[in-house]
Amino acid sequence: MKPTPQEQLVRLASDSQSIYEDAWEWFRSEGPSSAPVLVEGLGNDRLGLVCHWRILLLLREFALPSTLPAILAAFRKSLERKDPIVLPGAMEALAVFPSEEAASALISVLSAGGTDDVKHAAALLGQRGDARSVEALGALLENKLATIRQSAISALKVTSSSRAGELLKKHRARETDPGVLKSMP
Repeated sequence: MKPTPQEQLVRLASDSQSIYEDAWEWFRSEGPSSAPVLVEGLGNDRLGLVCHWRILLLLREFALPSTLPAILAAFRKSLERKDPIVLPGAMEALAVFPSEEAASALISVLSAGGTDDVKHAAALLGQRGDARSVEALGALLENKLATIRQSAISALKVTSSSRAGELLKKHRARETDPGVLKSMP
């Protein structure tokens, strides 16, 4: 007898690699039609943080606009909690949506997240490459932490926009950290 979608969610929460990988493949094979069950799973705290992270990565693959509100809710909750497990998955899921709301959420991490989260958000914003993301990355060039400035530089280099080039050129004249200077174009 095949497991129900709800049973597959429980299997997705398993610590056993073979069990959760099997559930992962089941959801992938079901495709976007399984999204409602996955969204339901995001609201079930008994499934645990690792399962929520896995759910968010599956929802990223489907990139259904109907799932964006649930992804945003998981993102906000994980950002508030500074959750090192769910937040990266929520950011990855948000990154596939071209909406202003998704961009705003990622940009909010630049001022509210921990160092690793800021670096992750910067990389995702660099992949977006839109004008708003470029400006937010440009503001990171003023961060006191060299590792954050380096992440902003790497992200701006990915965008290949003329504005990113201007920001990098302007920043080069002000940068004092030799390691950061080495990473600049």
